[in-house]
Amino acid sequence: MKTAPLTPYQLEKEIACPNLMVKTRYGNVNLKSIIKGQRIIIYTNPSALIPKTDEDRHKLITALTKLKELNYHLIGFNIDSFEEHLYATNWLNSQLDDYLVFPIFYQPMNDLKRDLEQKLSMRIKIDNPIYFINQKGNTQYIVNGDIQKYKDMDNIVSLASKMVLTNQNFDKVLSLN
Repeated sequence: MKTAPLTPYQLEKEIACPNLMVKTRYGNVNLKSIIKGQRIIIYTNPSALIPKTDEDRHKLITALTKLKELNYHLIGFNIDSFEEHLYATNWLNSQLDDYLVFPIFYQPMNDLKRDLEQKLSMRIKIDNPIYFINQKGNTQYIVNGDIQKYKDMDNIVSLASKMVLTNQNFDKVLSLN
């Protein structure tokens, strides 16, 4: 079943991200303990990030570097087959410098989407959502990862940059007078 194309939209701010159990090489870990105090982007189809050309590889590395500069951390939740999960993980580990490698967790049931839908009391009508999580562990934006222009890393970096500016505190009390 194909969903209707959606443009990026902003949910109510400060929707707590579910505390899922994720399997890591260190054992099972609660998602909240991984994302606490950090800006996170959860990409639900990390296999789509694997570049097909050298130019695409350069764009991916540039985008990942910019996200690091913005103090964002990328996490992949692979919702497809386990073989695809292994392929994406192996590609990232072998093709990227260590500081750019990001964790990919296998979530075939898309528990994050299901749990957020329960909290929102509404259906998220996107097959491959991309979540932007703030430093408090709350979901601020969900964009449609099924549409090429929204899942493009340049667009993700641009939205992350806007979120950093939006969350700045410009109170006079904090100025350096």
